[in-house]
Amino acid sequence: MSAEPQSGTAQLAKLYVLGPLGLFSAGDRNLTPRGKKTQGLLALLALAPRGQRTRVWLRDKLWSASDEQKSASSLRQTVFELRKDLGPLADEILDINRMSIGLRLDRIWIDHHVVSEDPTALHKLEVSEDTELLEGIDVADEEFEDWLQMERQIWYDKATEILEAHPRPAPSKPTPAQTRGLLVPTRSTEDLSENPEPGTFSVGFLPNIQQGCDANTQHLADYVLEGVARNLREFEPVAVFDFRDPTVHSDQFTQAFETEYYTRVRTMQVRDSLTLTFFLYRSSRMALEWSQSIQTSADQIMQNSMMLEGFIAQNVDRMAKSMFEDRLRMLDSRDDWPPKVGYTALNLMFKLDENALSNSETMLLQGDDAHDAASVYPALRAYLTTFKIGENVGVLNRGELDDARLAAESALANNPFNSISLACIAHVLGYVFHEHDLAGGLLEQALNLNQSQPFVWDHYALHKLYTGEFEAAYRAAERGASLGSFSPISYSYDTTLAMAATMAGDHRRAIMAGQRALRKQPRFAAAMRYLLLNYSKLGREAEAQAIYGRLLDVDPEFHDPEVQKERFRFAHKQDESSVLGILKRLTT
Repeated sequence: MSAEPQSGTAQLAKLYVLGPLGLFSAGDRNLTPRGKKTQGLLALLALAPRGQRTRVWLRDKLWSASDEQKSASSLRQTVFELRKDLGPLADEILDINRMSIGLRLDRIWIDHHVVSEDPTALHKLEVSEDTELLEGIDVADEEFEDWLQMERQIWYDKATEILEAHPRPAPSKPTPAQTRGLLVPTRSTEDLSENPEPGTFSVGFLPNIQQGCDANTQHLADYVLEGVARNLREFEPVAVFDFRDPTVHSDQFTQAFETEYYTRVRTMQVRDSLTLTFFLYRSSRMALEWSQSIQTSADQIMQNSMMLEGFIAQNVDRMAKSMFEDRLRMLDSRDDWPPKVGYTALNLMFKLDENALSNSETMLLQGDDAHDAASVYPALRAYLTTFKIGENVGVLNRGELDDARLAAESALANNPFNSISLACIAHVLGYVFHEHDLAGGLLEQALNLNQSQPFVWDHYALHKLYTGEFEAAYRAAERGASLGSFSPISYSYDTTLAMAATMAGDHRRAIMAGQRALRKQPRFAAAMRYLLLNYSKLGREAEAQAIYGRLLDVDPEFHDPEVQKERFRFAHKQDESSVLGILKRLTT
């Protein structure tokens, strides 16, 4: 096997276990199972010496607390779910009989097997001993956890041995493993020896402060720091200088004098009470810029991943404002450093006026000239076209549609491991070109890469709305609105929540979310559209009429039933007919 599947071979799928679990078809369609036990089954097969395990062995690892009859039934159900997730590929890559279950290794490429057969492929795959095996997998069984801990130790020892025998060449740019959204290596000297391009944002990780932490909480500080860095890197290149490890030689910090910001996390635990505090320092002032804290119980934060992901997202938004927007103002008069404008350009789009949209487009075009093809800019330029359709900002012509298609295809080819880029591309393909199947696959891939980006959850919710899966849309919208509550574009997340709650029948929740969105952005037509529906559903006709008048001021063409259909984009005819009936009542 080579480091990547070769064209013309019989390999029909790619399975990644170094880092987050990911299964993709030969055409890069995301087939990663959603069920935890199904993911566990796939992991157990992937790391089997010959890709095969007996049914008895699998039952013991996945349902160790169940009796033989129940575990056998559970295994059959899990195999059924795996076959369903794989679709037509199931019969091609699975080998199932009465005694065992396996993967056909001649038809599926597995990164772990590649490294086992060719140790030098470790460099081609851009992974290291710090790349965690099956990162983030969560199967609630003690036997599985024991197996996973042993396999991770075997992998770490093997990777360390390979790197000692075959040292990695110094990288000239961020590696694909980093842009795939994997955690920033916490103890890797490669990150510390980065030689960032002029204008690259830089941040230093100071040693954590830990007081009273136990084995369950001592990793939280590192997790927060690395999650923040990962999310920032999806907007712009960010050089990280890691000062947490006192054993790293000072030669590795030759570029660290340029570091503009420093961060650290303090974890204080008193019995079950836990306080996490994130600090941002600005080096130019040698002072604390700001700090942010959450207080909870250790049990709650371990059981509720949303709490920790929300804390990460909150700090990312505050840090992005400090780093990206301040640097943009500083670079206005500089010609030697290209501006970094991804974060600012996206926020400008949501100001919902033609001048802001034009400025955003200009920023992205100028910035793109100074960046490599793997930047987020092409995806953002494609995404910009959706405002000209959905919010009727500006005019969209055939040439711009063609440009959007080309930009989306280019971004997908050159930057497939950036969750924000994938979400932008998916929204363009689904909303503008109605290619919902492809959009859904890209959004699932984006979520596999990064679960803490509210932008991704929000667009996943929109996709589920367009395809008529309202309960799934509601759950995703709640998560996006919660994670993005401190974002400059949080009103957009509130609006998606209002839309999803409307279609799920929770009209009071929809009204609360819609009102919150309009307080933040009074011109957001999407929030008005759904607010008037919910007012009408609850018999609040005067309020519905008032919102309808405001909506016509922003979108004068909305009185046309054909425009109404296009603005709402309902998946089912009965929903469309119901809404058009409500709107007809309001105009007569």
